[in-house]
Amino acid sequence: MTESFGIGVVSCGFITREMHLPSVAYLPDVHVAGIQNRTKANAEEVAETCREEGWGDPSVYGEDQVAALVEDPAVDGLWVTSPNFTRVDVTDAAVDAVEDGADLQGIAMEKPIARNMEEAHHIADRLRDAGIPNAYLENWPYEPDIAKLRDLLWQRGGDAGRPYIARSQAEHGGPHSAWFWDGELQGGGALTDMLCHALAGNHVLLSDPESEDGGLEPVSVSADTETLKWAREDYAEQLREEHGVDYEENPADDYARATVRYEGEDGEPLVSEATGSWCYVGSGVRRSIELLGPEYSGQVMTDDESSSVFFSDDLGEGEGWAEKQAATSGRMPIGAGAVVDGGYVAENRDAVDAFREGENGTLDVEDGLRVLRICMAAYKAAEEGEEVDLREADLSTYVPPPAR
Repeated sequence: MTESFGIGVVSCGFITREMHLPSVAYLPDVHVAGIQNRTKANAEEVAETCREEGWGDPSVYGEDQVAALVEDPAVDGLWVTSPNFTRVDVTDAAVDAVEDGADLQGIAMEKPIARNMEEAHHIADRLRDAGIPNAYLENWPYEPDIAKLRDLLWQRGGDAGRPYIARSQAEHGGPHSAWFWDGELQGGGALTDMLCHALAGNHVLLSDPESEDGGLEPVSVSADTETLKWAREDYAEQLREEHGVDYEENPADDYARATVRYEGEDGEPLVSEATGSWCYVGSGVRRSIELLGPEYSGQVMTDDESSSVFFSDDLGEGEGWAEKQAATSGRMPIGAGAVVDGGYVAENRDAVDAFREGENGTLDVEDGLRVLRICMAAYKAAEEGEEVDLREADLSTYVPPPAR
């Protein structure tokens, strides 16, 4: 292992460019060692940014060169942030390279791990069979405010009884990339995009920190999905022109709601409520996270940024700088600390430290499987109009309607 941990990144889309790579600036013993992207010119551009910012001097690899990235002796860990439809191929290439002798200390997988349970189990099985330490990159539980909320309420309120409701809402104006709007390529719509965050975050909030498995069992899911905005004629035409998808003929959901019922260790009922949409018009992402217990409650709100700037319409041109920013005039969040406040520094710190010890991250691929299974159950519940029993449902071959 090199003295500084070298990260090799697969893909250089928004979440990589704006969150994962900048987080390295806060990790003094970590550097970017390699970047692979289907369009090599884009990887070259991102690599130059890494050099300018002092994040590393990464080697660059193009299409079908995941194995070459893994075989690079400067790469200690692989961060897979590529589009959902590539995850199986990327995992196979990486694991094959390791089985052929490449030295890799771990693989970190951006949420969601796959488009459906069949793909997810394939990925998990390959990593498990090869004995490769892994981490699931879900940033919400690592956000400082959310982590502190959980610590405070469980430590100071736990004697009154465990929390019984976790409630999360997240919405923005829609994804950055064309593939994300395509239900088949993405694996779903707003449910798999937004609710995989909210459901994972709720599960962690409801989990007992003193129990190895959190002390809760998922029992059932009810859900609704709808296409509220983007199938309307004007907006569907906008998607056709900008992203080449037809939401009048083949829409994905742009709104989703799911309620997950759990049982605690003593059989007590617990509830996770999650909603999300691609229908919000505002300065960025709007979120609310709540945890309620017998004698306590807590909330994290990010719908009204305390730090902001204002630009008149005369200056409102060019690209935005905050995640999911829908305008460049008016009052806008500054978003300078997003990589810290958004949990990316903490989740990457956790993965690096775990890989150095030969262990899985605090959240690993098994957590990704659990979250994805709940998402699939939610789609099934919405499709069939009835609650899905998580203890009995066979979701191994289920594919959500937008992905068919």
